[in-house]
Order: sequence, then C-alpha cells, then structure tokens
Amino acid sequence: MNERLDRLASVMTPEQVRLQFQTAGVGSRAVAYLVDVTLLTLVNVTLFILASIVVSGSTDGFLNEPNGYAFAIVLLGLFLLNTGYFTLMEYFNGGQTLGKRLMGLRVIRENGQSVTFLAVLIRNLFRMIDNLPFAYLLGSLVSFFHPQDKRIGDLVAGTIVVREGKSRMSAGNKRAAKEWDRWKHEQVIVHLDQEAKDRMDHKDWLMLSAFLERLPLLSEEKKRQLGFQIAVHFYEKGIGDNRTVAETKSIPFLLAVYEQVKDDWRV
Repeated sequence: MNERLDRLASVMTPEQVRLQFQTAGVGSRAVAYLVDVTLLTLVNVTLFILASIVVSGSTDGFLNEPNGYAFAIVLLGLFLLNTGYFTLMEYFNGGQTLGKRLMGLRVIRENGQSVTFLAVLIRNLFRMIDNLPFAYLLGSLVSFFHPQDKRIGDLVAGTIVVREGKSRMSAGNKRAAKEWDRWKHEQVIVHLDQEAKDRMDHKDWLMLSAFLERLPLLSEEKKRQLGFQIAVHFYEKGIGDNRTVAETKSIPFLLAVYEQVKDDWRV
C-alpha cells in the first residue's frame, strides 16, 4: 500500500533536538482500524450471544421480544467496550492498539510527547463524528486533506498518528554505522532494568534515535553539547545508573542505552 511520503511533522524538543517523522495516511490507518474492528466484532458477537442467553434463554427471544432495559444495558456495555478498547490500549500501550502495532503506527501528542488519558479519550469519543455519515467517510476526508493526516478527533485532542519502521530508527546507512563504531570504542556499560526502561516514553525514544541518526551530520562541538544534554536528561529521569559516565562519555552512554531499549520501541 503506497503512502504519501511528503507529509512530515517536526517537533523541537527542550533539548533543541528536532524530531521529524512521517505521519500515517488514510490507507495504513484504515487497515489498522480494520484489524481492531475485526477483533472487536468477534468479542461483541460473543458477548451479545451470551447476554441474550442469560436474559431470555435464547438469541431469538432476545431479538424478537427484547427487554427494553436489558437491551439498553447490553448496547451501553458494547459501546463502553469498544470505546474503552481504543482508549485504554492507546493510553496504556504507548499510543498503539493491536491494529496500529501491526501496521507500525503510534498516536502521540503534537509536541512529540506520549499521549495523555484525556487526549486519547477525546480522540476516541470523536470517532462517532468521524464515522459520519457511514464508514468513516467524514474522518477520512478530513484526514486526506489535512497536511498532517489528522481526523477530527486528532484535531480536537491535539494528537497525531505517526508511522514507525525498523529502518527509521536504526543505523541504516554506512555513514551512521561508521560514526557509531567510532564512539563504541569507548567501552561503556549501562545497566537498565525493566523499571528503568519503562521510564522512557515515546518522546525520549524519538529524541534518542533522532540524535544518534544525525551524528554524522553534526559538528564535533554540537555532538558533545547535545549528547551531554540528552544523556543528563536520561540519567535524571532514572534511565542509567552512573552520572559520571553520562556526563563524561555522553555519546557512548546514549548508544549503550539505545542498544538496550531499541527492541522495545522499533516496530
């Protein structure tokens, strides 16, 4: 599926590192949504059948002579299930539902930070409007013509859906690989337990990977200046266990951190 490659979003972090990533177009988002809806449909049908049997003893009786209160409760429960799935998955799973993870997509805030609960709740409640008049027609049209592929829910919530790939956040060219090898000669050991890894959010990952990918393009002074700022930021956040190493061997420190967290973030 071809996506437009010219739609990019840029964010300048407080550490003065510019993050740039490709936004997710209508095609990839539609496939991700189809995966999620297929899974939800299976769950919905199963729960509806179980509820029908419990209330009326059979599915036919529940549909032909529905109990008003019971029917309303079931519909409300299904609405909460479907809305809750997207909201809770995107909040607790780093901006990804199962469908988004399969397609290498992630929801983030406009400033590059991880989504908040309020943001994902708003964007998913607005699915009802994006879905008008049917089959996400309104949301798809808005997303298609918006310069950052945003649907109405994203516009209101201040979120954006970005594409991630294994090649985006890796040393994908000889210059970067050569530069990394140069710094790896300085032996640095960084111990990160799972608790420390969990402290890294999506903004931290983008900042780390963007800086390391751009090492060959930076002057020596800029490399050391930015490397020091980012390494100290990580240490103060609890990502790393040796401040002296973070301050004096910033780039090897960051490369060591990258090697330990890349499998958790690269899709």
